[in-house]
Amino acid sequence: MIERPRGTRDLLPEDMHTRNRFEETLRRTCTNFGYREILTPTFEHTKLFTEKSGPSIVEDLYAFKDKSGREIALRPEFTASVMRMYAQSLRERPKPLKLFYFGPNFRYERPQAGRYREFWQFGTELMGPDTPRADAENIALAYSCMRNSGLRDFQLKISHLGILETYLREKNVAGGDVRKIYHAIDRGNIEEIASGYGFMDELRMLLSADMEGMRDMVDDTRSMDHLQHVLNTLELYGINGECYTVDLSTVRGLDYYKGVVFEMEAESLGAEKQICGGGDYSLGDLFGVDISSKGFAIGFDRTLLALEKDSVSYHEWEPTCYLIPLGEGSMPFTYELLNTLRGKGIIADIELMERGVGKALAYADRMNFRYSVIIGEKEVEEGILTVKNMRSGEQMTMDKEELVAELEKHES
Repeated sequence: MIERPRGTRDLLPEDMHTRNRFEETLRRTCTNFGYREILTPTFEHTKLFTEKSGPSIVEDLYAFKDKSGREIALRPEFTASVMRMYAQSLRERPKPLKLFYFGPNFRYERPQAGRYREFWQFGTELMGPDTPRADAENIALAYSCMRNSGLRDFQLKISHLGILETYLREKNVAGGDVRKIYHAIDRGNIEEIASGYGFMDELRMLLSADMEGMRDMVDDTRSMDHLQHVLNTLELYGINGECYTVDLSTVRGLDYYKGVVFEMEAESLGAEKQICGGGDYSLGDLFGVDISSKGFAIGFDRTLLALEKDSVSYHEWEPTCYLIPLGEGSMPFTYELLNTLRGKGIIADIELMERGVGKALAYADRMNFRYSVIIGEKEVEEGILTVKNMRSGEQMTMDKEELVAELEKHES
């Protein structure tokens, strides 16, 4: 037996129902904020991803040569692809550009809970404005996506990389080591590099400081004021200090981030608890364009796992009407009724296996249909249908017009 590849999943009908409802919520929220959907190719030139992150990233990619010898990689994330799209097709569009996307990505890494080699990502990009107001809009959209999903047990952490960078420069940390310290902080292990500088205890104090404490420890009024402006604007969205923490240990793991960054975590997921991350980033230099970019990405699969642990469920798929024709003479009427119901957007199906009434009703019950309609030649002649409410077990009779009206009532 051939099994599915490691790090992938088969998504069953009930899985897809939940995923689709979550996806619809995210799409609706982004559209409500004025964002429009885009989609990039599933594969790109490998150079797009190695140009910024270096050749070592190929170890984590599904990279290969195509039949013409071109170096190609399945997309591991969307941001670089979106910047390529911007440079190639969107740079003349009016600003701000507000974009969102959803699709599968691929990384060759060790599979674990909530982490797969084929995974789905939902994200956004806000291109053009480089203002505190734009940073606040970016964070507010991400927060709204999570709240609208039904998830309640999550934490929003906000930071400004400029504050930490200024502090490290004041401590005479070399340029290359600034990013090394960022990565160490992101992994939760600053000892692996910062211990050699002699300011470990002070750095720990800074990482846990509030805004007032940061001002006492770092001379960076510009970054502080920018961050405070963002927090004040979030208040106007109804996102107050109880909804987030200011946390300088939120540095993001990718080198292209700068300025305001943020992350969301679901504690119920344990060690792999990050479900959303984003902020202000710079990738335009790869394509010779100067554009401010802000965005975020939601780990779609991991957030679904958090929703499950938070006991958040979406309405189950509820088909409305199951038609059971008896005898060839009833077939024209039954299919006419089926077409009428489907034409009105009512979820309707018909017995295809030519089973008797008992087995057909058992199937309708198992598939959670609301009503079953038994249509024999006698019912067609008299114009009266036998309708069974599969929830209550009640059996009634009604004509076609009454049936359609009843089903439309439940569908609305």
